[in-house]
Amino acid sequence: MLADRSSRTALAAAFYRAHHHLHDAPKVLDDPYAHRLLTAGEMAALAARRLDEGRALGVPPGTPETTLARTIHAFTPAALVLARARYAEDRLAAALARGVAQYVVVGAGLDTFAFRRDDLRDRVIVFEVDHPASQAAKRERLAAAGLVPPANLHFGTVDFEREDVAAALRRLPFRTDRPAVFAWLGVTMYLSRPAIDATWRALRTVGADGSELVFDFVHPDLFVVDAPAVRGVFARTQRVGEPIVTGLDPDTLGGELATAGWTLVETLDAAAIDRRWFAGRTDGFRARPLAHLACARV
Repeated sequence: MLADRSSRTALAAAFYRAHHHLHDAPKVLDDPYAHRLLTAGEMAALAARRLDEGRALGVPPGTPETTLARTIHAFTPAALVLARARYAEDRLAAALARGVAQYVVVGAGLDTFAFRRDDLRDRVIVFEVDHPASQAAKRERLAAAGLVPPANLHFGTVDFEREDVAAALRRLPFRTDRPAVFAWLGVTMYLSRPAIDATWRALRTVGADGSELVFDFVHPDLFVVDAPAVRGVFARTQRVGEPIVTGLDPDTLGGELATAGWTLVETLDAAAIDRRWFAGRTDGFRARPLAHLACARV
């Protein structure tokens, strides 16, 4: 992303969560705050762009609402946006049951976990770490929406290409002697490979035994796929200054994580994501091919 500007892809992710909350059933992940963090103009502009893309991709004609829904469900990263957050929060729920009490959202964007889960405020401390520009923009949006950060939420800043995320956490009341769940969502594909490796290593230095790392990634084959929807995603992220630059190979991921001190627990490809969260739906929601989720543990 551009050094002096908040993330634009974070706005798109918030839009997908907002649209899901307002229009879809059943919910994969229900976020009643996402639309409050976007202006009416942003919601309208993002919807108009997806409509144009859907028509260009040949989505069957219908009302603007149905065309938009069909486009979002089948031709955008919306399914991954929902599934990755649900996956991280499901892993957190399991970790809480065994006594983990720290949740770190790395590259938080417009995540709203700390606001949505008021039932957990006395059980988990939440840390949001993101680029300084993104973090400042988010706090402005929270204030504009009248949302007061809960007492169990702490904000920190880091530039992943230039700084150590572990150092950012050490500036916060994060306990390095206690396990945590680290959710690193919607980030790896926008970083260089050295920055990804450095972040894995940095998180390991502050991840006590029992910690987990949840992240998503794209397969390297994505870069050679010649399909209109894929070309559209690449063009869109390039246009906003946040190009997709890195894919990870699930066949070698375990060894690469082990080098950084993590043990791979599982990976989920698009088919597995669909089986777990989108099976039986009749609205066309499907994970995009070559999208993956992963969980590693100390």
